[in-house]
Amino acid sequence: MSPPNTAQQAASLTTEMHDLSTGRIRRALRAARQIGLLGLVGLARQHGLRKSVGFAAQNIRHVIAHQLAQRWDRKYGVDTAGSIQLDALTIIGPNRQFGNESVCTSPKSFDFMMHSLPDDLARFTFVDIGAGKSRTLLLASRYNFAKIVGVEFAKELVDCAAQNIAAFKADWQACHDLEIVQADATQYRFPETPLVLFFYNPFCKAIFDVVLGNIVTSLKVHPRDCYVIYGSSSHNAIGWAKPAIMRTGRFEEIAAPPMPWFFDAVRGVDYAVFRSK
Repeated sequence: MSPPNTAQQAASLTTEMHDLSTGRIRRALRAARQIGLLGLVGLARQHGLRKSVGFAAQNIRHVIAHQLAQRWDRKYGVDTAGSIQLDALTIIGPNRQFGNESVCTSPKSFDFMMHSLPDDLARFTFVDIGAGKSRTLLLASRYNFAKIVGVEFAKELVDCAAQNIAAFKADWQACHDLEIVQADATQYRFPETPLVLFFYNPFCKAIFDVVLGNIVTSLKVHPRDCYVIYGSSSHNAIGWAKPAIMRTGRFEEIAAPPMPWFFDAVRGVDYAVFRSK
């Protein structure tokens, strides 16, 4: 009897999730047939040519990025692609309504953000808040972190991430100590080691403020080096996250170049990197 395929097991979990990336073209064609040519022309007139073209381009970009994400998954025998909605998932804690969809991280975007960190990360624990199906954790394993931890409050995503971590193998992997923890981010206790904290717009400002307060308290009780990377492609989250981090008085922003346009990113990414004082 052949051993179970871990990637297939993870994929079977995804079929139980609400993934907006799957079947996007099919849904668009079905909607176009229902609306009809005249209806499409009417919508274009209603919203204007520029917005209509932008909407179409965004959906094409999403399809391309999803195809590239699936190709990456097949290469490494994992299941991390998709735009997973929280509505049907089993959530720990009371903050379901404040969470955002789980979207896999673009490898090129992630590596670009990592360029702002020191070359040697052997002292640091990498913590991804809102780890989803573990794509960011696997990408982070390219770097020589002491440990990599993902924090996720949805049980189905945690189960999928655990299977991905067990299955993942890459010649370039530098860190092999990866862990996924099911927890509400507001209740998570940060490791007492030097930290690199990664946020990709996992939740709304109210929850971020609580988590940020916990980070500041942890650094006061156990002073240590800490970097924060905050990325966002929606909800204008970087617009409120950056001032909130700076207002703590515990961090300074590191000058970082703007994110280029990458084909493997679903949307354009705004980001900022901070270092503890």
